Amino acid sequence: MQQGHSHNYFGSYRDFWWNKGFLDLTAQRLELSKYSNMLDVGCGQGHWTKTLAPYLAPEAKITAIDNDENWFKSNMELEHYFSISQVDFSLKKGDAEDIPFDDETFDLVTCQTVLIHLKNPKKALSEMTRVLKPNGLLLCVEPNNIVQTLTKNSISQNDSIDETLDHIKYRLIIEKGKKKLGEGDNSLGDLLPGWFAMETMKDIQVRLSDKAIAMYPPYDNKEQIATLKQWMQGSAWKSETRKDIDYFNAAGEEYMPFYFEYQEKYDTRSDHIMGAVQREKYHAAGGSLMYLVSGIK
Repeated sequence: MQQGHSHNYFGSYRDFWWNKGFLDLTAQRLELSKYSNMLDVGCGQGHWTKTLAPYLAPEAKITAIDNDENWFKSNMELEHYFSISQVDFSLKKGDAEDIPFDDETFDLVTCQTVLIHLKNPKKALSEMTRVLKPNGLLLCVEPNNIVQTLTKNSISQNDSIDETLDHIKYRLIIEKGKKKLGEGDNSLGDLLPGWFAMETMKDIQVRLSDKAIAMYPPYDNKEQIATLKQWMQGSAWKSETRKDIDYFNAAGEEYMPFYFEYQEKYDTRSDHIMGAVQREKYHAAGGSLMYLVSGIK
């Protein structure tokens, strides 16, 4: 069977996305323990579903939807997890932009890194609001991924200004192409609070995850091992279905000369990073920008 969407991103690396102390405090502040009927939109393998489940009201009902058959039809591992946890859990087919439930069905609706992949994320947000009960909680977790182009590591620390600008320009063009192809915006987390306001949500709150996975030799803790495994799978530099040149083409013909110039100039960059890892010469703080945006209907 063909792999499900985001398959390369669903390894054990994702299990280290959150610090438990941060989640505990956030759950307390959002009063998650009073919510008893949750919908997780675009659940994938269920990492976010499982993360939130312990914080809900006792005997809470959890529903998860995804539009990929690999996740909603054959996700036996996720169903088994909730079965042995004795949680009322159901997994169904569902599109984020056309959620298959009646108005005002759930008291908590959530998603994690889903809106960034959608052609019409505002429509999905409206759908999530529609199925939310009055006074229910909407909680969306989305990143700004472009900022990672500016974070330093032991390889990039001495890059010239022109080199840094090249890397930023390259990522921005890819983002432009992705949007033109209807494949989303990897940094829309910046826009979520405003979109919540457009949905007339109340008590809008914005938090930043305090999680960073620092990489430093000998890369021997569980988080670092999972991260290296993720890198070796190629998902850090490779698209699952397209190549960078496809995004440049979509962005516009005028960007193609820069694409070829960049490839010629930085062709061995990723190999250089992996070589430094193998020689135990690579290190970085591993920070990212992940927003948790919440609001009350």
